[in-house]
Amino acid sequence: MNLPRQLSARNRHRAFGLLLLFVILHSSPAFAIDRARKPEPGPAPASAFPDYKTETLPNGLKVFIIEDDRKPTVTFRLVIRSGSLFDSKTGTADFVAELLNRGTAKRDAATFALETDSIGVGIESAASPDFISVSAAGLTKYTRQLLDLYSDAVFHAAFPADQFAKIQRQTLSALDEEKQQPAKLAAKLTGKVLYGAHPYGAYLTPAAVQAITREDLLAFHREHFVPNNATLAVVGDVKAADILAEVKRVFGDWKMGDPRKLKMAAPPTLPGVTIHLLDRPGSVQSNIVVVQPGPARANPDTPGLNVLNATLGGGFSGRLFQNLREKHGWTYGASSAFDMRKFGGGFQATSETRNEVTAPAIVELLKEIGRLSEEPAPDAEIALQRQYNVGNYLLSLESSARTAQRVQDIDLYGLPADFYKTYATRMAAITPADVQTLAKKYLSTTDLAIIVVGEARDVRPGLEKIGKVILYDQDLQPVGK
Repeated sequence: MNLPRQLSARNRHRAFGLLLLFVILHSSPAFAIDRARKPEPGPAPASAFPDYKTETLPNGLKVFIIEDDRKPTVTFRLVIRSGSLFDSKTGTADFVAELLNRGTAKRDAATFALETDSIGVGIESAASPDFISVSAAGLTKYTRQLLDLYSDAVFHAAFPADQFAKIQRQTLSALDEEKQQPAKLAAKLTGKVLYGAHPYGAYLTPAAVQAITREDLLAFHREHFVPNNATLAVVGDVKAADILAEVKRVFGDWKMGDPRKLKMAAPPTLPGVTIHLLDRPGSVQSNIVVVQPGPARANPDTPGLNVLNATLGGGFSGRLFQNLREKHGWTYGASSAFDMRKFGGGFQATSETRNEVTAPAIVELLKEIGRLSEEPAPDAEIALQRQYNVGNYLLSLESSARTAQRVQDIDLYGLPADFYKTYATRMAAITPADVQTLAKKYLSTTDLAIIVVGEARDVRPGLEKIGKVILYDQDLQPVGK
């Protein structure tokens, strides 16, 4: 064995002696390891989420700074508290996000792309119903150049006519292609059925895309991209005082505005069981979604709902997968998820099956959903799902972008300040009785909708034995019997 050369001869002998003692002790029967027994997991850390500094600039921009020197990088994430809920025309917020980095008043699209590439910076934006996010990440040594490009996209997005026309064409083409993608048709019909006339249920159509104008994008940007409607998270190898000075230099002169505020009712309920069948002639399999209203993002039960969902359909160990795939061989996969938003949300369980077993698969999906309410799960099953969720959460803390998002979620959704500091310990404390209680509170087998995309001629007779069937065409419009 080669000990480090820089150690003195005496220290090398001492190190070798300690190593030899360790080997002897741990080779004795008293220290033998039972490799047939799975080691018990350690307790969840009481406070795994990093500390962060918060400051609000005079113009209303709220800034969160998280120092993390593990890598020489920095991530900026700006959140505009206005998403597609504020669309005057469906799709406006999505177009704004898509075009933010496609040219500014100072740089055309090609110049902007060239300058970001030259320093290895990625600037991306995305729209959701509740917000628009604009993120930038790069090496800390390029912070000044990064902020120059980043702020140019945020402040001076030009939405060039040629780029706007290009995105319009691409979106129309994508909508046409969606008719050949059953999963996307199922997702759109699910939103329409779950949310009804609520803005969360809006979806793009060719007519909606063609109705959007460049002026709509400029107007949305003028109204909503203002500092008193935004938060900025900074995560990375920075010193809080230094980066705050840079943020003030770049964002300090951003002019305040008067963005609209929304008061919105919760999405509608789904009384009874209805089946919504989108006829797709020629399909040899069906896409199934069992959906019902779910809790809003600010509910206090999120840690427990993660364990509940993992038990039902969170992965290979979930009951849906074990039933539909392992027991019956009807599908390649089955899963479930809660989608929690600011004003409400949804729960859905999904799978894809052959036409001939579509109805039996739905019956089994409903059975597994009901079983969670009817009987407590075994301790070992819930322990496995607790460990899985706590481990996933702790691993996710390695992501700077994910950390930035969570800090901003506390502000956006009105979560308790210690929501993520206690997240792991709250998940680790969930019991089988807790899971059963949550299932009774949030899941139902009597008030829900079932979405099916497939060959109506093959699957409709079986579906009618489960509930009332409403038929749709591929434009998501109901059709006569």
